[in-house]
Amino acid sequence: MKFFLKSILVFLFLSGYALAQTDFGFLEEPRQRELYVDAAWFKEKGEDRWRLEAYYKIFNHKLSFIKLDDKFRASYEIGLKVFDSRKRQVTARSLEESYEVLTYGETTSPSGFLINQLDAYLPPGEYKLELTLNDLNSSQRWSKDMDLKTPELERKEPMFSAVEFARSISDTLTNPKFEKNGKEVIPSVSRVFGDPQLKIPIYFEIYRGKSGEDDLILEYRIWNVMSKERMLEVQDTLELKEDVQAMSKTFELESFPDGEYRLLLNMLNRQGKVLDQKEEFLFVELPLLSLLKTDYQKAVEQLRYIASSEEMDELKEAREEERLQRWVDFWRSKDPTPQTTENEIQEEYYRRLRYANTNFGFSKREGWKTDMGRIYIIYGHPDEVERHPFEMETKPYQIWYYYKRSIEVVFVDKSGYGEYEIESIYERGVRRR
Repeated sequence: MKFFLKSILVFLFLSGYALAQTDFGFLEEPRQRELYVDAAWFKEKGEDRWRLEAYYKIFNHKLSFIKLDDKFRASYEIGLKVFDSRKRQVTARSLEESYEVLTYGETTSPSGFLINQLDAYLPPGEYKLELTLNDLNSSQRWSKDMDLKTPELERKEPMFSAVEFARSISDTLTNPKFEKNGKEVIPSVSRVFGDPQLKIPIYFEIYRGKSGEDDLILEYRIWNVMSKERMLEVQDTLELKEDVQAMSKTFELESFPDGEYRLLLNMLNRQGKVLDQKEEFLFVELPLLSLLKTDYQKAVEQLRYIASSEEMDELKEAREEERLQRWVDFWRSKDPTPQTTENEIQEEYYRRLRYANTNFGFSKREGWKTDMGRIYIIYGHPDEVERHPFEMETKPYQIWYYYKRSIEVVFVDKSGYGEYEIESIYERGVRRR
């Protein structure tokens, strides 16, 4: 089997139609995202516009490096265009930048990356951002769009800035681009936490309004999108002492399972009236080492689709001090290219598992435990998905086709609540189940 995709969390929800259809887009083929883009906006002293910060992230092995003396340098042009709701361009910026690393190994590393930002100024309104990165050494080009809405600059009541998710927030300044009110805030452009960062730092600002509301309550809530389970709810009290109050908060996530989450940030006065709120998305991908330490039995159970019964028993029976080594030995035995640092089968297996958790979870059951999740992890992405959401004589069903394997899998929503279970599997026209 050839594995070629690396792990990334991807999701797509598509509404059903009254007629049966062959739908090639129902399951979006997960791909390694090459360019990550995010944005936030803040007030700037002496300006009657918002300061837009457009963040971007790209991995080293996507860029072309040239050796210069004892370093390796990538050169690129970063461009930002902003369009209003009528699709008119309202501003644009471009810069040529360089990025240096010390060793050749860093130039090809799939784990090394560049994070930077480009600033612009915008009045209140709704916009579409288009950020492009051109590799000046190879002429390769990447582009990413995102929508953005900036609120009115002045309000009667206190208000939030945008919420910036961070990799780190520090008192030590190393890059002036990331300086905010005396702190260095390195953006988490992908908003993926847990690998290896077991914390979620956020930065935001509060702007005093004209109402005189100074005694505030801040509520933070985080819940899992798939299970609807609330994972965190905390409150802080705050007395506004400045017209611009810089704020940061960090959440621990060791107890969070992999998946997509929502963060809700509420600002209330002492009487409980909501003055402003923000809702943002984020993702959690816990590192395997963390799962091995916190829930070893679950980590082993997740191998049920690739490990033999003997391998499962050997892992389950391992003493605590043997667990890590047996885990390493298990995956080393599956590595198709042991001469390299990557284990393609391990990477692909956990990419599929995470995709299953994101797309096929039901109620409080994780996606890898469902029938659709199991088939996806075992066989990978189907070549075609045929959906029958509303049929007169039958319950809703889907057929997944794997042409190279000559396999068809039929799933039926037997309960009518959206949980599709395996009805039958055909291999080369012969029903196996």
